[in-house]
Formats: sequence, structure tokens, C-alpha cells
Amino acid sequence: MNHKLIDSLVQIISSLTPEERQTLEKQLASQQPSIQQSFISIKDDPCVGMWKDREDLQDSSAWVRQMRKQEWMG
Repeated sequence: MNHKLIDSLVQIISSLTPEERQTLEKQLASQQPSIQQSFISIKDDPCVGMWKDREDLQDSSAWVRQMRKQEWMG
């Protein structure tokens, strides 16, 4: 973390007029996605269900046990 830069920014922001601070806040808010926009619903995640048609993964716990057995016990 660049502490000198942060300290410098704090000094600059502290010297702003209330109107300038308000303008800065608006600009920052417009550049950041809202929290709601940054999260994707799990049901809309493209990874969910990507292996649903694989016959060998119908019982994922059994599949993991088998893979571990093959890898760890040779």
C-alpha cells in the first residue's frame, strides 16, 4: 500500500470545499458498480449445473471418493 499517496489524497480531499467534495463523491459513486450489480445470483452463475448431464458425476461424493482413492492409493 502506498501510504504517501494515501496521505497526500487525504490532504487534498480535506482541502476541498463542500461543493467540491460533493462533486467528488458523485464521480466516485458513478464509477463504482453498486453492490447489487457486483453480485450474481447463484442460479444465474454459468458454472452451476455445468456437469449436470455427466453420468459419472450423478453422485458427486462417490466420484470424489473414487478420485481420491485412485490418486492417493495408486
